Amino acid sequence: MKTLPALAAVALAGCAPGPSAMDAPASLAAAETAFAAHSMRENMRPAFLANFADDGVFVRADGWTPSNAYLATRPNPPIVLDWRPAYVEVAASGDLGLSTGPTKLTSTARPDAPPNYGQYVSVWRRRGQGPWKVEVDLGIGHPQPALWSQPLEATTVSGSQRSGSASGLRGAEEGFSRESEGSGQRAAYAAHGSERLRFYRNDASPALGKPNALAAPGMSDARIAWMVERLEVAGSGDFGYARGRYASALAPGQTLGHYLRVWRLEGGVWRVALDVTNPAPAK
Repeated sequence: MKTLPALAAVALAGCAPGPSAMDAPASLAAAETAFAAHSMRENMRPAFLANFADDGVFVRADGWTPSNAYLATRPNPPIVLDWRPAYVEVAASGDLGLSTGPTKLTSTARPDAPPNYGQYVSVWRRRGQGPWKVEVDLGIGHPQPALWSQPLEATTVSGSQRSGSASGLRGAEEGFSRESEGSGQRAAYAAHGSERLRFYRNDASPALGKPNALAAPGMSDARIAWMVERLEVAGSGDFGYARGRYASALAPGQTLGHYLRVWRLEGGVWRVALDVTNPAPAK
């Protein structure tokens, strides 16, 4: 593990070496920093179109939505969106990684309005020596700024004695959901969460570490069902994610929102590394 100051990522992005010229966490931090700079320079729409994979998704009113297709026919939104990576983690194979950090959104239509703060969570994919591209993006909002001054932590997943698999991760995700449906979501995070769990819910700053997550305002004992729509694992079998929708275990057909759950293989066991949700719009 290593810690890089935020300025280091800016310098890396500005020097623009190819991905092979730096280690994977540094290259992902540089890609994220360049993405944010693009957004500030030209607006979020061209920045998103340039940095999302063709099949990259974010959440809109109807759920998980292909970002590029959604933005292609829409004008630039009247906002300025700024962000910076605070935590970056990449699989040992260097092909799948997580980036997360604080966001600040200001209105160009109402420049005197107070900014909106939050946190973004993005999963990036790199194929071969090609560029990093965003595969999944989801975020939260909260009243006050958080993590803006935190030094950037960029790390590679520590080696495990044995490699995981997509089927193993699917089994872990299904086990998490069974625990959540039967005993409540707090019990599921207690059983499956990493000690370094990052827990993100709207209207609250991120809860970092399992004890803080289990005591977070957004945590409850509600019985929640989680339905996977896509699941991916890195080539090294040590890092992956599941995304989908969630609902009450009592009414699984009624979507309450959407989720992204990032998993890390720790000592041969899949553990939840980061968990973020967005509630569905009220109807």
